[in-house]
Amino acid sequence: MSSAAGAPRESFRPTTEPVSLSHLAALTGAVLDGLDVAVDGVTLRAQSAGPGELFAAMPGSRTHGAAYVDQAVDAGAVAVFTDPAGLASVRGAGVELPVLVHDEPRGVLGRLSARVYGDPSSTLTLIGITGTSGKTTTSYLAESALRAAGWSVGLVGTTGSRLDGQPIPSDLTTPEAPDLQRLLAVMLERGADAVVMEVSSHALSLGRVDGCRFAVGAFTNLSQDHLDYHKTMDEYFHAKARLFAAGSPNRAERSVICVDDEWGRAMASIAADGDHPTVTVSTGETGTPGETGARWRVAAVTVAEQGSQQVAVVGPDDVRRDVTVPMPGAYNVANALVALATVEQAGIDVDVAIRGLADVAVPGRVEKVDRGQDFLAVVDYAHKPAAVEAVLATLAAETDGSIAVVLGAGGDRDTEKRPLMGAAAVRAADLVIVTDDNPRSEDPASIRAAVVAGAEGVPESERRATDIREIGDRRAAIAAAVDWASTGDVVLIAGKGHETGQEIDGVKHLFDDRAVLGEALAAAASPLQVLVAGSGSDVAAAKRLLREMVALAADSGAGSAHRAGGSARTWAVFGELADRSASDDNARAVDHDGLGRQAVRVAVDKIVAVGTSRVVRALHQGAVMEGSWGDEAAFVATPADAVDHMRTVEGYRPGPGDVVVVAGPDDLAPALIDYWRNELHLGVRVVEV
Repeated sequence: MSSAAGAPRESFRPTTEPVSLSHLAALTGAVLDGLDVAVDGVTLRAQSAGPGELFAAMPGSRTHGAAYVDQAVDAGAVAVFTDPAGLASVRGAGVELPVLVHDEPRGVLGRLSARVYGDPSSTLTLIGITGTSGKTTTSYLAESALRAAGWSVGLVGTTGSRLDGQPIPSDLTTPEAPDLQRLLAVMLERGADAVVMEVSSHALSLGRVDGCRFAVGAFTNLSQDHLDYHKTMDEYFHAKARLFAAGSPNRAERSVICVDDEWGRAMASIAADGDHPTVTVSTGETGTPGETGARWRVAAVTVAEQGSQQVAVVGPDDVRRDVTVPMPGAYNVANALVALATVEQAGIDVDVAIRGLADVAVPGRVEKVDRGQDFLAVVDYAHKPAAVEAVLATLAAETDGSIAVVLGAGGDRDTEKRPLMGAAAVRAADLVIVTDDNPRSEDPASIRAAVVAGAEGVPESERRATDIREIGDRRAAIAAAVDWASTGDVVLIAGKGHETGQEIDGVKHLFDDRAVLGEALAAAASPLQVLVAGSGSDVAAAKRLLREMVALAADSGAGSAHRAGGSARTWAVFGELADRSASDDNARAVDHDGLGRQAVRVAVDKIVAVGTSRVVRALHQGAVMEGSWGDEAAFVATPADAVDHMRTVEGYRPGPGDVVVVAGPDDLAPALIDYWRNELHLGVRVVEV
């Protein structure tokens, strides 16, 4: 059994039989420089190498992996796999470890890694799902169908990796070849019968899935994405086709292809080449079976409650079956049909599989966020033009109300799709808010500008949107959409779905659209209510404002006089006020003192006096004397100090449902409201009295 550098790592290392370097050299055509030793693991990351492992030092666009060989040695690596340049670097560093040398090491890394980890995919039923959209949903559906048949199932994809629903650490949609083979070996060792894996075009192009033996490969659809990498749609298509094409090392033993678009029909032709077992799938009601396999097709669709769908499907046996698809949208009907055909090809009874589809929930895919609001709020991973168009069409079919969409585009990725995203949004939504997605190393404003340009470039006759806004702060954009929505409307937060971080200038910040949307909905449902005295108000006006607060607090249950264990409180924030009835500072001080005392008498929970003058000090002193208070009344010099006091002093931070009265200098209320909205992220309802 392999040893490990530490407990967390040990739990993620499978049991392996050590493999000699000479054996790996014969397998890959590499040349061994140095002693013949045995290895029981492979890693691309020098610092992650464990005792007994082979460090794969690959050439990179910026630096060569061999530059980090000292780290690998320190971590326990016993050998290196690299190219001739890497060998020179290793020896130049004075490292004596044995080195396997190959002219194109990345091209054989998958096969080598599979052998080191015991070729796990030859024992597992490995299912690969590729396509532009729908990979994650189809994977979850297939996983659920397999588990309904009693199989132990691993899942590898965009939302992470798991075995029988329990998370397993992994990186990328499809991990690098050594990590993937290690992951598959761990899943096999823990009892997996099958693994369902999203297979990205990058993984196919870069050889990450080389060494994998796919029992079934499935194709969902193709639309514009990743053209920063693939350059053309044809190149993108042919990268996906590696899972199906004759002569490809990645070709699956059996294929399932959705032929709803021209790309699918072209892929079916490639997959079926040489009478290869291929089953076609279509959501259309008509059509003939495919050339080499019976077509699965849809006979009827009925939209049910809560966004689910009842779908009548006809399979290879020409038997009509009813399937519950627990998500809305025609594209999810296609995803379910692909999943059903895929697991049937893997050997699962169709009727058992159908039962497994009914209760699937996919993170960040038309995921509803409900905080008791009277409109629909959903988060979706749609980050491609076609996906945005599809999810908006789905939501439009479910409501007679208006639709708001919040979306952006990622930085350091396909720039051509940015204006197309904006165009898709304005054609299908009433309010379009363009915000930041994951700008990465790019200037966020320039990304937003491209999306806005696409939106504004759509002729008005083709637009549904009557309101296009640009709000860079994603949290503020989400709050604005929630604030806009009325009864029966729809708010869609698109682009990030299940993701829990936002990458800005190389730093990933904690950010989950579902959590932020939930907070915005909660804040809107119970906003901070702010009564603001008009400019130039006097003490008498402030006293009237207190009476207004009493009535509002009574209605909402806020404040110590009304609540029963709730958190809502009442506040008074007063600065120096005009006083036309007083002719000198003594009289004005008496009036301000009276204002502070009245605030206490009407049971205000917290009072903040803002200013440096004698009359403001009198206001504060009147509140303290009337209530024998200490911490319940604060005295600060400026509006900025008032904000800082609330920011730093425990108990002075307003929350949802609180009621606040503000009277004083014109700059007092704006400073407070900006803080409450933009730092505390409260819903704020302002009434000027």
